[in-house]
Amino acid sequence: MRTKAVLTTVFLSASLLALAACGKAGEDPKVLDSASAQADPSLSGTDALVDAGPVSDATSTPSSTVALDTGALTERRDPERLLRYYVAAVRAGDWASAAKAWGLDAQMTTDKLQGEFGGARPRIAVGKGDMEGAAGSLYYEAPIVVDFGDGRPSKRGTIVLRRVNDVPGASDEQLNWRIERTSTLTQ
Repeated sequence: MRTKAVLTTVFLSASLLALAACGKAGEDPKVLDSASAQADPSLSGTDALVDAGPVSDATSTPSSTVALDTGALTERRDPERLLRYYVAAVRAGDWASAAKAWGLDAQMTTDKLQGEFGGARPRIAVGKGDMEGAAGSLYYEAPIVVDFGDGRPSKRGTIVLRRVNDVPGASDEQLNWRIERTSTLTQ
């Protein structure tokens, strides 16, 4: 049984590596944070969607390091805009702002995020994702790599965003893109 679990993990890791390296239909994958792509060449592409630029050291306050695109919190068309906001907030160590990118059902808090990242400001690379519709909702799933840069192993997996697909009676919160879940494995 242990062998099966190891093989499953190896297969999943190889699949994610292939996805990140190949992109869709043989195209170069898009990367939302090209600074992160330097930490993981398998997610780098020639035409990055965002270059987060340098982030100041850990002694500066989060609000002084990055101007966040708070309009992304009301985004209904472009899920990548919310992902760029989230990546920028995490890189800045602005856990309260990063938590706002999560849906209410995820019950994400500043303490949970800070615990997950251990207070570090990791490099996060998010590849180009795919959108699907199901049961009145839209989902956007993309490959993600988290590189802590402090000796901890990197994590690979997926990040899934969701929004209600213009269903009558849906609240403003339901109509906006939010992170529903992530699944990452330590490499």
